[in-house]
Amino acid sequence: MKHDLAQATGQSVTLTGVTKFWGDTQSLRGIDLSIPAGKFTAILGPSGCGKSTTLRAIAGLETVTDGAVWIGDREVTALPPAKRNLSMVFQNYALFPHLSVAENIIFGLKVERLPSAERKKRLGEVAELLELTPYLDRKPAALSGGQQQRVALGRAVISRRPVCLMDEPLSNLDARLRDEMRREIRRLQQALGFTMVYVTHDQTEAITMADQVVLMNEGRIEQVAAPQDIYRRPATPFAARFIGTPPMNLLPARAFVGRPDGIPDSLLIGIRPEVLSLCDTGPLAAVVKAVEFLGADTLLELSTGAHAFLAKLPGARRFAPGDALRLSARPEDIHLFDTNTAARVEDPALASLFAQSAT
Repeated sequence: MKHDLAQATGQSVTLTGVTKFWGDTQSLRGIDLSIPAGKFTAILGPSGCGKSTTLRAIAGLETVTDGAVWIGDREVTALPPAKRNLSMVFQNYALFPHLSVAENIIFGLKVERLPSAERKKRLGEVAELLELTPYLDRKPAALSGGQQQRVALGRAVISRRPVCLMDEPLSNLDARLRDEMRREIRRLQQALGFTMVYVTHDQTEAITMADQVVLMNEGRIEQVAAPQDIYRRPATPFAARFIGTPPMNLLPARAFVGRPDGIPDSLLIGIRPEVLSLCDTGPLAAVVKAVEFLGADTLLELSTGAHAFLAKLPGARRFAPGDALRLSARPEDIHLFDTNTAARVEDPALASLFAQSAT
């Protein structure tokens, strides 16, 4: 069945120079961000980085100290949430316990005084899309966590607003339900075409769901890129370490055998654990500190001099603490960063020097 809901049109969201102070504490430090219409954007980062404050600034739940917020071609900086034409889903589903599933979903439409026939039509479409039709007469207490989340989603999308904001909506669910709901939310956004802005601290959620990832740190944006690009070409050492499981190894040049002369101490070499391989003459000479069997892979905790790093090797390998190994990586898997500028260095020729076997 083709639903009218599938005709929804998302709107872009733009932040320019947005700052936020709480007394003397600055939470947002000049945020410039473009969120494309009809796409799924995840705002990712550790606790306290400013991601929820950014979302609340878009929603109008927080006033900004400076800067502007635009939805589509309309500046909404001074408008209250009700005037911004968006919907919201938060960690707390905020369902009315005394109302049925159907009444919870259409509550906002009643407030807007939408005609009964239109409310019923939209309810049928949303309930079918979210597989809630058998539960419409139940109260929230009779539902599972995943079903309650679907009700909260239904209440948001039934309004047909062009922008939907979500703040850590899956953190109350167990691992299996989180996996299911990730797919559900992504499917819903693609089917309906609205603009999704999704805040999370979980890189798996961001990378598997989003068209665009906004990585934040200490009130600033570290990088904005597609999930594949932020993984393959992290812009900063922070991005390199935050994206990827296990995180990227960042080692000084002196950790490599046969280090070229003239390399500044400010240069960091980044290598993901999964791209390292054993090589008798590899430029990384290491000692095994610990071994973790992961089923399809073996994770090694290694040290080279005073520097610790990880290697994730395919298959069930037999290693023991104290084993001496040599490892290498392909030139295209070497990342360079300058600690003075906290920026990526693009120099393929230099990168290749840290991939070559020692002579």
